[in-house]
Amino acid sequence: MAADDLRLKMLDDLLTAERGFRDMAERKVRALVGVLTELAYRLDGERLERMRQLDPGAPGTWKPEDWRSFFLAVSLTPQAGWGKSNGNGNGNGHAAEIAALQAKIAALERELALAKASPYQRRVDVDNPLLPAAPPPVPVASEGRLAGFVMPKIPRAYEYRWQVRGQMSRADEELHLKRRGMVLKCLAEGLNVQVEIGRYVGDATGAQYRSGAIRRVFEALEESGLIVRQTLSMSVTGNMPTRLAVARLSEEGRQFCRALGWQVVEGEWERLLKDHEGEKQEGHTLAVLLFATAARLRGWTVEILPEVQGNARPDLCISKDGQRGYVEVETGTRLHEGNAKWRMNAELNGGRVMLVARNVEERGVLAADCRHVAAHGCATDVETLIAGKFAEVNEEDPLWAEEW
Repeated sequence: MAADDLRLKMLDDLLTAERGFRDMAERKVRALVGVLTELAYRLDGERLERMRQLDPGAPGTWKPEDWRSFFLAVSLTPQAGWGKSNGNGNGNGHAAEIAALQAKIAALERELALAKASPYQRRVDVDNPLLPAAPPPVPVASEGRLAGFVMPKIPRAYEYRWQVRGQMSRADEELHLKRRGMVLKCLAEGLNVQVEIGRYVGDATGAQYRSGAIRRVFEALEESGLIVRQTLSMSVTGNMPTRLAVARLSEEGRQFCRALGWQVVEGEWERLLKDHEGEKQEGHTLAVLLFATAARLRGWTVEILPEVQGNARPDLCISKDGQRGYVEVETGTRLHEGNAKWRMNAELNGGRVMLVARNVEERGVLAADCRHVAAHGCATDVETLIAGKFAEVNEEDPLWAEEW
């Protein structure tokens, strides 16, 4: 018995050390990414902001080749502040610094990969049917949500809004207009997050979700007056905000979709604005929409602000393969009298808490609070969700970063 206890203790010490090394490697990578991001803003802040609007995970999710491509595309005239020229006419001053930073981040990513390849495996509670062990990832189907999409004939009254400006080949013009229709169809079905819609359209038409081709579709629809766009912002870690581009149908866009024979439902963003003070709580709105996107891309069905009996007001209800749960998104204070918020969430979920926090650190604090009221639970956070590229997420990827 003593020998078994000794082996268990040695194994526990080994796993603790492995987790420590992995955490240290992740902290180093985050710190170096912060330095690279600051340098990118100094060199070409305007371009980086445009890229962040298309991909809220950028540049935190970039690989060394992404950083290399960005810096190689920077003008030789250096930029000061947020993308403005400093006028010295010499853009070579940062070359050595860029090369050194790229080498360091490549080395740290190799270190992180080795740490993640350790024998430590995520523990899954066998008594919790809501949290099954995730099988090996499989690719998302190429056609995805928009499989078999056919664009209806444009009513004569709207033909002037469906014109293509600029020079395109006939084939490119037809593809561009088809993508416009796909975006409108997604908006009519209640989706609002630009990167999510871009992912579905890109999967169906062979384009990257943050490509210029997809961006031009949204811009054309906005110029035509059929959609309204906005960029939500929230500070996740440090002083650098995370941004999320969202869109909704304008009133004329609604009429246009109905004229095409499509049913138009209330969008998730619109519902948050109407029923949850979404405009005042911009960060909370961003977090709810981002989690909804992350869940759907992993195969979950999502309902925003579900109606439930009692005093609980969960932010989302998610379901998949017969599993169902209510999720609370917490981006503000953790001070809930007597942990009432988490008690009510646990009651809705049969004794389990499901929460989304702002960042890794706050997730740890909130999860500790929840353990006082629920024996089981699962949690993730915005920082973790945006660390992965949306183009690489598939339906078998785990949704939760932490379980107990």
